[in-house]
Amino acid sequence: MTNHIPSQNSLMYFSATIFSLIGFSSPTLTSLSVAVTNFAFTVLSLLLIDLLGRRRILLVSIPVMVFALLGCGVAFNYIILPSDTNTPNPSTSPDGIAKVPWSKRTSPLFVLANIILYVASYALGLGNVPWQQSELFPLNVRSLGSSLSTATNWGSNFIIGVTFLPMLDILSPSWTFVVYAVICLVGWFLVWYIYPETRGLSLEQTGELLKDGWGVEKSLRRRTNHERHTRTRT
Repeated sequence: MTNHIPSQNSLMYFSATIFSLIGFSSPTLTSLSVAVTNFAFTVLSLLLIDLLGRRRILLVSIPVMVFALLGCGVAFNYIILPSDTNTPNPSTSPDGIAKVPWSKRTSPLFVLANIILYVASYALGLGNVPWQQSELFPLNVRSLGSSLSTATNWGSNFIIGVTFLPMLDILSPSWTFVVYAVICLVGWFLVWYIYPETRGLSLEQTGELLKDGWGVEKSLRRRTNHERHTRTRT
């Protein structure tokens, strides 16, 4: 399972470009809010991952990512570039300055809010959980499995980095974020269908999950039994 769901690395790499495009006067400074959010919620994820469980935290955080990406897609329909505000048009004020609708003035802030929401939910789930993938591999193939998983991660990262700006030009920013939202939604269904819960399981128990199918039902039963046993002891 890779952790480079589309647009996260694109947002980190090109956030200053995005904020410059939508009219922020200090795009580099604004993009720091994305980096700080990513750091803060990564730390929070480290504290919650064993408390909530890998599967649960993914199933909760990915829908928030989808919502935030769709929010960005909608907001980009109302974005107006700063250079456009000084272009005379039929709806100008007496001094010749174009009247900018309220929706177009607030859309950049809405994009920023949705990007921060997206990065926060990503850092909670997909930013951390896939790096725990080595526990899913049996000991005799763990090094090979981890290597292939990491190579897939960075291969996906390369593809996303190369294609993001061309997608903005070809599809428009709105449709680019909609495409990313659809991919995230597909990822949620894959997590629900094939990703087992490893919380509270030993490495030996985790290695046995994938012997018969994906091990989702078996892992959930074991988690339930583990929680009951823990409550009984307390």
